[in-house]
Amino acid sequence: NNMKKTIIPIIAVILCLILVNTCFYIVYEDETAVVKTLGKVVAVVTDSTDAEFVSKNIRENGLENVKSIQEKGLHFKIPFIQSVEKFTSKYLTYKSNSETINAKDGSRIDIQMYAQFKILDPVTFKQAVGTKENAHRRMDELVYSVVIQSANSLNFNDFFFQNTLEDLLKSKQAVLNEKLTKDYGLFISDIGINRKSFPLANVSGIEEKMTLQIQKESEKLIAEGDSEYIQAQASADRKKAEVVSAALEQAAIIKAEADAGAIKIYQESLKKDLDFYQFTMRMQIYKELKGSTIFLDRDNDIFKLLNGYDLTVQ
Repeated sequence: NNMKKTIIPIIAVILCLILVNTCFYIVYEDETAVVKTLGKVVAVVTDSTDAEFVSKNIRENGLENVKSIQEKGLHFKIPFIQSVEKFTSKYLTYKSNSETINAKDGSRIDIQMYAQFKILDPVTFKQAVGTKENAHRRMDELVYSVVIQSANSLNFNDFFFQNTLEDLLKSKQAVLNEKLTKDYGLFISDIGINRKSFPLANVSGIEEKMTLQIQKESEKLIAEGDSEYIQAQASADRKKAEVVSAALEQAAIIKAEADAGAIKIYQESLKKDLDFYQFTMRMQIYKELKGSTIFLDRDNDIFKLLNGYDLTVQ
């Protein structure tokens, strides 16, 4: 009897726990849920920000009278009749396989793309996709093909300008989301190319192009340097000629002034001591005529000088 008294409460507690577990379910903040009654969808638990879109999308996909529950947390369900399937509402990351593509200019490049996506409409996702693995397959079919087509429209150099690539992919994102949300309940928040590399067969060609480009730039710089040197040399020669010309002109002026000063001084000295000058001249003539016999006219200046006449008096 004592054993029965002990076992019965334990069984009752276990049954209560089972009943509570079958009567209630919890949807956490990072989850969404689909509620079914005997296999038919009757309710969906989503974020309040997505509820209106989800309800509209469900109706457009042929499901009517599906209740939208916008509050997460503890909810009631009918035991053994209703079932609940939960999905993550976190953003998931899709990465493609690396693939070699042809750029618009004929160059080849290996790329790998990524996408950040989430399950926006769990009802449509459950019916059309079902699992995360199948979601990645849909990404391969839809998203990756669009990225490849976009990449084919770019030249090789465009892959190294991040804004060019991002702007092109962003322009495709809205069209992709329209298809993904309506048909598969998925929503892409970000899309891009996370890895770019050169095929080994292209490395030598790229090196050759880079070498030619560097050589061309080098020749351009050398030509510009030569041009600058010639201009600088011409400017220096012109300035040198101007300086030399100015110096010669200044030297000529100084010499002329010096000669004029010397003549002036010489003339002044002659005026001051003309007698001494004439005496000096007579002595010089006597010296030169020593031992010589000459005949001079009275009016000859030398005769006058030898006789002491002032030659300055006419």
